[in-house]
Amino acid sequence: MNVTLPCALLTSANGISLDATILILIAVGILSNVLMICVGYFAAFKERPILKGTYMINVSGYNIGNFVLPFVQAFFPGMGVVYLCSFDIGNALMGLGITYAVADHVASGENSFSLLEVFKKLFSSIPFDVYLLIFIMAIFHIQFPSFLLSMATTIGAGNSFLAMMMIGLMLEIKVSPSEAYHVIKIMILRIVGTILVAGLIFVALPLPILAKQILIMACCAPLSTVSAVFSQRIGYSGDMPATTNSLSIIVSIVCMVILLLIFI
Repeated sequence: MNVTLPCALLTSANGISLDATILILIAVGILSNVLMICVGYFAAFKERPILKGTYMINVSGYNIGNFVLPFVQAFFPGMGVVYLCSFDIGNALMGLGITYAVADHVASGENSFSLLEVFKKLFSSIPFDVYLLIFIMAIFHIQFPSFLLSMATTIGAGNSFLAMMMIGLMLEIKVSPSEAYHVIKIMILRIVGTILVAGLIFVALPLPILAKQILIMACCAPLSTVSAVFSQRIGYSGDMPATTNSLSIIVSIVCMVILLLIFI
């Protein structure tokens, strides 16, 4: 999360040119996460603070780079990849920083809100810092030095292997009866939320049909690979995040196959 993922993000998102469509896709990435964070918060409103924060992390967030991107690269190369990376900028800004910062504050159980403390948590996430830097440089049309990109490409090449290994290690349906309820509840919330967001994207957004298809595929992505890490960081020690991640991968594979049969 602190070495290969930031390098992979730098390599894939560098050089994105901001236009109206790209900005809409970035906004969708942010707003879809905000919506699901709110859903997770209110779904666990009566639970203890740590569980409430864990819901916020595990109901929101999408594993784009290590799951959806290979499908899009294979079947929708070119603009499809650009659209997906644009969505992932907004998704990563939330999932790799803001969501963790807010969930950690909720999990602490403190009633007082310290904006400074939230910013400390936010900028302690290296992947978030990298995506923020990429976005700022895209605004000012600044390119990263070639030697830096070359180094990042070499290091980032190992990210897919490490991420898939991490997914494989977590791909185990192992959960206590007391946590099974929360796993099922989170999965239902994600599935219903995905259907609603995908429907809004297809009906309401003024985007090219390819962009809509890519967004719908992105919304069907499994949980982010860092969700289990962040759940542990805020104090949750059970198997629920890893089990939920495993189930979300299985569901996403089925959804991705169905969507590809429809779109191609």
